[in-house]
Amino acid sequence: MTLFVMVAAVVAGLSAASSVLHPRVDAPETVDAIVVVAGANDDRYVFARHLAEEGLAERILVSQPPSATGSYASALHSYCASTPVLARDGRRVDIECFAPDVDTTEGETTAATRIAHSRGWESLLVVTYWGHVSRVRIYFEQCFNGSVLVTDTPRPTQISRRYALLHETGGYVKAFLKPAC
Repeated sequence: MTLFVMVAAVVAGLSAASSVLHPRVDAPETVDAIVVVAGANDDRYVFARHLAEEGLAERILVSQPPSATGSYASALHSYCASTPVLARDGRRVDIECFAPDVDTTEGETTAATRIAHSRGWESLLVVTYWGHVSRVRIYFEQCFNGSVLVTDTPRPTQISRRYALLHETGGYVKAFLKPAC
């Protein structure tokens, strides 16, 4: 029995590591809303806005955690204050920022899906960085009944593969052991 548990733990860890390092990334397509989960001050916010301006959604829902500080908090505040955005074709893109239920990916997911359910949205495109894609997908698929696409930013972040592997693999295993919803 102990050998079985050890083998299962090793297989689960390797599977999680593989999912972190080589996530399934969805091609963006038209959705009811684009959701941006919080993180580094990288290009996920610019990319989400670009996708909306290209016609993939008329709204962007952005996690604005209360723990954000310094230049990151200032950038988030400016981004949230920039609504509405007028696309080149004249369409209005609304940006709405929300505080997560808890300052974690799980808390962002539960808050975003509650908002989506209350508005009758049936499809979401979640934007994050490459190492976070698999864990974000797990949580949103646990909580949201509609279609969920998850994509990463086109420009890689400065987050190292080692950091992502250690941090995200632990989070990935937690997502399986303790579902968000």
